[in-house]
Amino acid sequence: MTQASTIANAESGLGQRFNDWVLERVRQRRGPAELPLTFEYRHIYVMPTRFGFWFGMLLALTAIGGLNFNNNMTLMLGFLLAAVAQLTTLLAYRNAVGLRVDAIRAKPVFAGEPACFKVLLKNPEDRNRFAIQAISPESVDCIDLAAQHSGQLSVLQMTDRRGWLAMEPFRIENRFPLGLFRAWSVVIPTARCLVYPKPSTHPPALPKTGRGDYGTAHQGEGEHFHGLREFQPGDPLRRIAWRTSARHQKLYSRVMESPSEEACELNWYLMGSGDTEEKLSILAAWVLRAEHRQIPYSLEMPSDALPADLGEEHRDACLKILALYKS
Repeated sequence: MTQASTIANAESGLGQRFNDWVLERVRQRRGPAELPLTFEYRHIYVMPTRFGFWFGMLLALTAIGGLNFNNNMTLMLGFLLAAVAQLTTLLAYRNAVGLRVDAIRAKPVFAGEPACFKVLLKNPEDRNRFAIQAISPESVDCIDLAAQHSGQLSVLQMTDRRGWLAMEPFRIENRFPLGLFRAWSVVIPTARCLVYPKPSTHPPALPKTGRGDYGTAHQGEGEHFHGLREFQPGDPLRRIAWRTSARHQKLYSRVMESPSEEACELNWYLMGSGDTEEKLSILAAWVLRAEHRQIPYSLEMPSDALPADLGEEHRDACLKILALYKS
C-alpha cells in the first residue's frame, strides 16, 4: 500500500468517525425529525472540505513566505484570499438555513432492488438556493431551488429482505459557492418503505381453479360469436353477416370474442412444505404473472385472504400481504 493511499484511508476513517459522533449527538439532542423540518442555525454545521483544508494550508505557507521575505504583496494576496475563503462560510450557511423538509415518501420495491426515498424540499424565502445535496452511503443527489419553489431529492437505500425498511439517517449539504466549506445538517427520518418478496425467477406454472367462472370474455380475435354491429371500413369480408345485411339492406359485421381463462387460486396451504421465503417468492412471481396475463387471481394466506380480482390495487394488496407475512 502506498503512502498516499494510507493517508487517504486515514482521512476517510477520521471523517467517518466524526460523522458517527455527530449522528449520535443529534440522536441524543434532537431525536427523530418531525416533519415539516426547518433548518435553523442550531441544526447546521459548517466545516472545511478536503479541498478547503489544503487551500488553508496553502494560505498558511503563503503567509509564512511573505513574512520570511518581508514581501507585502504576498501578504496582501494571502490575506485577501483568506478573507474570501472566510466569506464563503457565511454564503454556504445562508444557502442552507431556512430550507424546509416537507415530506419523505417511498414507493414499494422488491427485495434486492434499491428503495428510493423522495425528500420533498421547500425554499420559502425570496432568494435562490444552489447545489443542495442529499447524501447517503448509497447515493448523492443534487438540486437547485428557485425562490418560493419546491423540489425533491432522491435518497437510495439497498434492500435485502422483505417487510418494512426504515430509512437511515442522511445529510442535507451544500458547498456553495467555491467548495471550500460545506454547510450540512443530519436528518434522522421516521419514513419507511415497504419491501415485497423477491419474485422467483423460475416459478412453477400458474395454478388454476378448474372452474373458469371468473372474469369476462375479451372482444376481438376469437372463435366465439359475441354480436353484430354496423360494418366499418377495415372489417374483413369473412365477418360480414350476409343474411342479416340483406334483410336490413345494410352491411353488418359479426363481433367475435375470446373466452376468459380460468382464475388462479394462489393458496398457501396447497403449496406443500418448504422454505417460507421460497414459497413467498413463488407466490409473488405468480401474482405478477397472473396480473400480466390478465387472469383473475385470489390469494389465501394464514394471515389474510383476498377474493379473485385484477388491477393494480389488487396486485399491491396481495404483495403487501406477502411482504408482511409472519410465520
